Amino acid sequence: DLKVLQENFDDEIIKEIDVLNVAKIFKYLDENGVYYAKDLFLSSLDLFLLPSEEFINKFEKLKKRIGDNYIDELGENSSLIEIMYED
Repeated sequence: DLKVLQENFDDEIIKEIDVLNVAKIFKYLDENGVYYAKDLFLSSLDLFLLPSEEFINKFEKLKKRIGDNYIDELGENSSLIEIMYED
């Protein structure tokens, strides 16, 4: 996994990872049935650098925007995660 991170992101960004914060985000995603959280982490690390509360708020907005089928929709089209960059 570290190799994938290093391929996608520079070391400065990787050093910013707060393990406790990321653990809170993973717990939240798991509780919401997002079984591909690790894939999201590896492709969208910058979102996981947000404080967990901010990540959760943005993800809740994403869920509302995509709809009840958000787990499958996001799983099939991970680029939908980019909605979280909007504010």
